[in-house]
Amino acid sequence: MKVNKHRQMKFARFFMVLIGLLPLVVFGQKTTFTPDMMVGNRAYGYTHTLNHQLSDKITLQNLVLFDSEYQDDKHNIFFIRNTIAYKLPKNFILNAGFGVKNPGKFASVYLQYQWKENDFQLVYGIGTTYQKGFTLEQSLLVEYTPKLTEKWQGLLRLSAVGNVNRQEYTRGFQHLRMGVKKDNLSLGLAVNLEQFNMSWNHFENYGVFVKVNL
Repeated sequence: MKVNKHRQMKFARFFMVLIGLLPLVVFGQKTTFTPDMMVGNRAYGYTHTLNHQLSDKITLQNLVLFDSEYQDDKHNIFFIRNTIAYKLPKNFILNAGFGVKNPGKFASVYLQYQWKENDFQLVYGIGTTYQKGFTLEQSLLVEYTPKLTEKWQGLLRLSAVGNVNRQEYTRGFQHLRMGVKKDNLSLGLAVNLEQFNMSWNHFENYGVFVKVNL
């Protein structure tokens, strides 16, 4: 598949920014960086989560999602959100964030509940997002990592987000990862499903992924 020069330059600039983040990851004692790269039948994608813990209760997070079709730049998917999270009692977390995503700027406030036991993790969130109007946003993360051998674990991870207003389902996605995990490395099969009622219709992407926890 041929990639035009414009897209090559765009991704070169994009990854230069990512390289610029690495010193923060390497030298920040309370910083974690988790890049996830996917190659699929429709598009290639990149996602990362950058967390920096300010205190026992306050954490800053930068979440980036970028998805680019091989043939059509106008259907690129992007999501960038910067969040401050405050830890509450009994596994609750209050979040406030702002960023940009298709089709523009947004701000959100939401409450999360986190539950983790051994090799199972569940995170549910509910709140409101403002982007050309208010929507109710719900999110779900489920991850199961059973032990397979002394060094390897299985991996099943589902992350989903849905936004609705009084008229329609405005934005949603479901990302599924199935594979294996060893230490800080995860790899396997990937499925990305995207829905847009505010800008365009539905997209599916099936492929493989590699994720690293730094």
